[in-house]
Amino acid sequence: MSYSCPDCGSESIIDCHTGRNVGSVTGGVAGTASGIAGASSGASAGMAAGAFGGPVGIALGGLAGALLGGLAGGVTGTLAGAKIGEKLDQHVLDDLECDHCGHTFRSHN
Repeated sequence: MSYSCPDCGSESIIDCHTGRNVGSVTGGVAGTASGIAGASSGASAGMAAGAFGGPVGIALGGLAGALLGGLAGGVTGTLAGAKIGEKLDQHVLDDLECDHCGHTFRSHN
């Protein structure tokens, strides 16, 4: 669907995605922090799996488990934050901007 600026009538309109961008970053940071906080269980599982390799296997398994916990939390948080941000873009924030005059407006107006 093409939009035109309600102020100047220009059809040079860009999507802002402010909510999605902020939500992605916020969710990613929160998810990574949560993943790192819960990494002790991942490290424990990694250490148990690495026990067959002796002390080096335990150390590497624990490190791998902790890293995977943080990574999984970050990815999950980023996706959840992006979805919430998209809903904010659609229903609350001005999601379109006129490239000509800089006016921002919602697509549902």
